[in-house]
Amino acid sequence: MTSTFDLPLPVISISIDSIDIETNDKYEGSFTVKNTGGGTLNGYILSRCPGLVFTPTQWTGNSQTVTYTFNAAKAGLDTGQSMESHVYISSNGGEQILTVTAKLTKMSIATSEGHIITNLQDFYQYANEHPAAARRLFVDSEFYMLLLAIGYEHMEIYESLHKDPNRERAMDNFLILSGLKDKTTLSIVDRQLEFIKKPYETEMAYGNIIVQKSDNGYVEAPITIHGNSQWINFYASKLIHSDFKDTLATAVHFSIDPALIKKSYVRELVTIGAEPCKENTVEIVYRRAAPAVSQLDRASYRYEDKGIIKVANNTGMDIKVEVSCPESYVRFSARSYLVGSYGEIPFKIKLSAFLNAQLFFRKQPYMKTSIEVKVTMQGQIYKKNLPLIIGEW
Repeated sequence: MTSTFDLPLPVISISIDSIDIETNDKYEGSFTVKNTGGGTLNGYILSRCPGLVFTPTQWTGNSQTVTYTFNAAKAGLDTGQSMESHVYISSNGGEQILTVTAKLTKMSIATSEGHIITNLQDFYQYANEHPAAARRLFVDSEFYMLLLAIGYEHMEIYESLHKDPNRERAMDNFLILSGLKDKTTLSIVDRQLEFIKKPYETEMAYGNIIVQKSDNGYVEAPITIHGNSQWINFYASKLIHSDFKDTLATAVHFSIDPALIKKSYVRELVTIGAEPCKENTVEIVYRRAAPAVSQLDRASYRYEDKGIIKVANNTGMDIKVEVSCPESYVRFSARSYLVGSYGEIPFKIKLSAFLNAQLFFRKQPYMKTSIEVKVTMQGQIYKKNLPLIIGEW
C-alpha cells in the first residue's frame, strides 16, 4: 500500500508595496523578496518602466535582495513631470505587481541618513526624525539652493532666520512660516497645587509644575506670577527649549517661604507662556491647618445615648481641651483633657425622670443644645460650639 502527500509550496513575499521616486537625476533603492512557504522560490522581474533597471532580474533562493536604479534622462522626464508604471514579479510562489511613480524635481539633497529631500515636506519629516542634523542642513548652502529651485516665496524671511544664532528657534519659525506645523503650545498637567502645613511651621515648602509641549518645536516661555507674591519663588524667570532635554515634558521648580505669609490661606496664579490661557495657568494654594479641629461623631442622638467629641491637634505640641454643656443631661466623665495629636472625649446623654415627664406632656419630639469646646495653647484660648440634636427617631 502506498501513500501520497503534497509538499508545502513556495509563497512569495515582498518587503515593499510600491516604488516611489523623486529625484533631479538618478535614484537608487532596494527591496527584499522572500519565500514564506516551503520548497525553493524561483522568480523573475519584468519591468516596462523606462529608465528603471533591476539587479538581478532572475533568481533562485528563498531570500533575495533586489536593487534598482532609475535614470530620469533615460525615462524621458522633464523637470516637474511625473510618470506612473508597473513592475511584475512572477515566481513559482505567486505573482506580485508593484506600482512605480517617478517625478523629476529641480533639485534633491541626499542626506547621510539615507533621506532624499526634494521639497519642504521631505525636510519637515527629516527634521522630525533627525532634528540636530536638520538644523545643520537648514543653514547649509545646499538647502538655500533647494529653496531657490522650488521657488520658495519667503526667501527674504529665510535669509533673516538664517542669521539667527539660535538655530532651534530659527528653524521652528521657518517651519511655522512654511505652513508645515503649528506653533508649539504649552499645557500644565496639574492646574491646581495645594500645600497644607502645620499652624506654626516655618520650614520652606518645595514644589514643581509639570509642563507638556504640544510637539517637539521650539519653546521660550516667561514665568509670570499674576499677583507678584513675594512668598513664592521660581528658580528661573522663563522656560527654555533646553529644559525639555529632547522630551515633551519638563518640571518647573519653585519654593514657598512661610515666613512671608501672614495669613492662614494664600492663593496665587502662575502662567508659563507669553499668552495666558486656561491650559498654561496653574493655581498655587498655601494653607495653614487650624491649630485644633473638633467635631462630633454624628449630628443627632437618642435620649439614652453615648457620643464622642473628636479632637485633631495640628500644633505639634500637647493642648488643653475643656468641654462643657449648659444642659445637665449631657454628662462628661471629666471637664479638662490633655490631647496630643488626636483625642476622643466621650460623653453620655441621660435625661432625668422629671425632664422625661415634661417632654411627654409637651409632646416635644426633640431638643437642641450645644457643647462648648475650649482649647488652650501657647497662652491663647480658642472656643467652638458643637450643636447637637437629641430625640427619639
